[in-house]
Amino acid sequence: MKKTDYKKTRFVLSILIFLFVINAKSQTITDSVKWISLEEAGAEFLEVQKPVIFYFYKDDCDSCRYMEETTFSNSEVSNYINILFYPVKINALSKDTIKFFDGKLYANSEKTGKIHDLAYMLGVHSDTLPSLVFFSRKAQGIEFPGYKNRDEIFRILTYYNEGIYDYVEFEDWYKYHRKGYPPGQSQIMTRLLVKWKTLDEALELNKTQKRKIILNLYNYNRVSCTLMRTNTFNQPQVADYINKNFYPISIDVFTKDTLEIFGQKYINENQPYKYHQLPIAALEGKMNFPVFLILDENLKVLEKVTGYLTPEMVESILNFYGSNSNKTIKWQIYKKEFVSKIKEE
Repeated sequence: MKKTDYKKTRFVLSILIFLFVINAKSQTITDSVKWISLEEAGAEFLEVQKPVIFYFYKDDCDSCRYMEETTFSNSEVSNYINILFYPVKINALSKDTIKFFDGKLYANSEKTGKIHDLAYMLGVHSDTLPSLVFFSRKAQGIEFPGYKNRDEIFRILTYYNEGIYDYVEFEDWYKYHRKGYPPGQSQIMTRLLVKWKTLDEALELNKTQKRKIILNLYNYNRVSCTLMRTNTFNQPQVADYINKNFYPISIDVFTKDTLEIFGQKYINENQPYKYHQLPIAALEGKMNFPVFLILDENLKVLEKVTGYLTPEMVESILNFYGSNSNKTIKWQIYKKEFVSKIKEE
């Protein structure tokens, strides 16, 4: 054999070996999500109500494979899912008979092409794979078709984990989450327009110039709490109204400080749940976030507002109490007649 032929042969063998290794790796790559069976998810859901995430895929789907190799292999994403969701992975073309949560059996009748009847019933089609179907703690489901990267899937995961679906539509949540957490950034840095005060500062000011008080109980573990601070309260018209009509106070629910209000001192007892006594007392032990309280000039609680709200939603509530309309008109009537002053950005 000529030397040049030997070199060519060795080069060809090297390429073949390289391609073999790459192919082997692509076939053995597994994501980091701890997928469980549908039966396991159903049984565990009856014990503890956590959201359920269905991931529908097919074997010859490049987008599915890429989502597994990137999004589901991202430790931040997989850890979040493994801890806070029941994750179920189903081949959308499966020939198996599958028993769903409603007790019905679903087969692949091929009446809808190759897509399994269960997948089709949940809104999945062959041209939407990969596809995610989320079920809330109330067992209400919605489909999110197509590949989702780290940023996109977190908008959905947070929406379901933090129960934001109880307060706003996903489209509104998506809009403001994208503002607060732009693609490629963990969080946008923004100047807070609300002149937040400490509890002592606000109470001292209230002695000489009476105003209503906003008491925001801030849980930094909740993305929705952060967005309330950086987007909802921080919307220019909302922030301006707050600064002119209220004393705004933001209290870290895990603070170690001793706080005094309502004629009583509150401390953090360093219990395993870590919450300070004040938010526990103010919320009567129901630690649902985001949440803020509206107090009158004499520190009487007028309203406890729970859940993530958009600027438009908060604007009407603040105006209702800030204008003293709550003394003369019912909230439902006021809400219907209220005209927002927020300018679309």
